[in-house]
Amino acid sequence: MRKRLLYLVHGFPPYRTEPNTAHLIKYLGRQGWDVDVIHRHPGWGYNKFALYHDTQLLEELPENVVRYPVTINLWLGGLKGLLKGKKTGKGSTSWPGSKPPKSFIKRLYRSLRQIPDNRVNILRPALLRAVELIRKHEYDCLITSAPPFSVHLTGCLIKAITGIPWVCHSRDLFRYYPLYKAALPWRIRADRLLEKEIISRADIVTTVYPEATAWLKDRYGKSHQKYFTVRNGYDEEDFQQPLPAAYKKFTLLHPGRLAADESSGRTGYALLDGMRLWLERRPELKDKVQLELIGSIDPIYPEEIKQRNLEGCVNIRPPLPVKEVIAHEQIADLLLIIIEDDTLIEFTAGGKIYECARAGKPTLGILSEDNAAAKLIHRLKLGQVAQYGDGEDVSRKLEAMYDEITSGNLRYGGAERDHFVENTSYEKLAERFDEILTEQLGR
Repeated sequence: MRKRLLYLVHGFPPYRTEPNTAHLIKYLGRQGWDVDVIHRHPGWGYNKFALYHDTQLLEELPENVVRYPVTINLWLGGLKGLLKGKKTGKGSTSWPGSKPPKSFIKRLYRSLRQIPDNRVNILRPALLRAVELIRKHEYDCLITSAPPFSVHLTGCLIKAITGIPWVCHSRDLFRYYPLYKAALPWRIRADRLLEKEIISRADIVTTVYPEATAWLKDRYGKSHQKYFTVRNGYDEEDFQQPLPAAYKKFTLLHPGRLAADESSGRTGYALLDGMRLWLERRPELKDKVQLELIGSIDPIYPEEIKQRNLEGCVNIRPPLPVKEVIAHEQIADLLLIIIEDDTLIEFTAGGKIYECARAGKPTLGILSEDNAAAKLIHRLKLGQVAQYGDGEDVSRKLEAMYDEITSGNLRYGGAERDHFVENTSYEKLAERFDEILTEQLGR
């Protein structure tokens, strides 16, 4: 009898919103699991131009991975967009801190309508499609992958209706997460109770960080549940490709989004401040080093670069397919990871740390020393850590790492790093998931 999974996730290729789950499913399919994936398809009201389209990973999925997209329409958002009309012009007019606070009525509406979060509109269509599929096919279990937490709420309801064994896979936590913002105080307690009720009903709970696994088990664990850690990782096939021509200058590379507002954080400001201070101390390096920013970069940044007199030293590239980004990581001299400084982000190592470790390139983390990624950088000897938001600290670390790299005196990696890389490929992680499911479900 074939092994079969029903997988529920919000974002899935061809829209590149969450590649980690897609990579895991790719290798679960190769290891003999038939996987039916229910995921969102953005319908009317979505700004599809803002959703980066990447078909490469979709084309790599094996034939035994079948997608069941459910169309989600944003009626209210779409109507608002029609009434306001599309804004045109160069750049963004929303400068950091310029957004006015939401009124009490808007926050009350958000608190009542968006339970548990603003992706709750996936619940009804995903629930109906899942029940339909479960009645047609015999599945070993349901796996929900979140955020958004609405996916876990949907999974909880699917289990209540059908009795299917349920694996709750949390790539990030719900409340203990920097993007969690309660619109009104009463929602904090309500969300705490909701999180407890949902997590405690899962048969198996997995997270991508050991610290998060322990956190959930301590607070919500029940005697009938099993808790495991299955990390994020990298796809070895992404590293087996021709590389572009080498950069002509010493190149620092930041792959990923850079925000510049109060709600998301001014993520790239300290990096630019650090570059400016470093090059002011060492002006002879201005023609020898460059910073490459690849990804969704807020339109404010060209002006910020100009204000810091970094024109010619910083290049902004649009989002690229995953494989192309990794190719650039392999030819850069120094890789950068930026994670906002927030007490709620202690567990979050992000996905790029695994690619950086695999690429074998020195890494500078701009983040809190308490962050999980900072601990990995130190433990695996991947590079150094500079305090998030501290331009002076960033400048010192950039200068020190440049001198170590160019002089050949950098001490990098070792046996622990090699062991970590060996065990965090998605092929290995899918094997781990397969072991858990086989052992716990009797397959």
